[in-house]
Amino acid sequence: MYGSLFVLLSAFEIIGASANPFLEKKSTPPNVRPLVEPELVDLTGYYTCKGEEAGGKKYTGIVTLIKKNDVYLISWVVGTGSNFNGIAIRQGNQLAASWSITTERGLVRGVNLYRIESTSSGPRLIGRWSSVPGPGVQQNEMLAFLKKLDKDDD
Repeated sequence: MYGSLFVLLSAFEIIGASANPFLEKKSTPPNVRPLVEPELVDLTGYYTCKGEEAGGKKYTGIVTLIKKNDVYLISWVVGTGSNFNGIAIRQGNQLAASWSITTERGLVRGVNLYRIESTSSGPRLIGRWSSVPGPGVQQNEMLAFLKKLDKDDD
């Protein structure tokens, strides 16, 4: 019995992947960059932030991501110094973040969902966000890697 199994497995190796779909090699089309392995890239660092509010007003800022065990601490400084702080979790090539900020209207809470992409200069996060109270629409935001955190910044 073991001899038959050995012969069968050897035949699969000799014939190749066409006979055994489990040995099939996957190839990436020429102009498509494969996704980064889900948890291999640590997202910790500084990012530039670009987005648009519901009324069409564009904003820019700096985002800091710091990994603490299984989660990320995230903070945005946008516009003329508005500070948003929150927590984020990663699953594969997605990062979900919740945040809050106290304004003259009271406490505003929000959620962001990003798709993590790999670029030659580091991770890029393409996403959308919404808040409550708010207009009930999703807005776009992009985070582009700027630099790693210094050891003193952790």
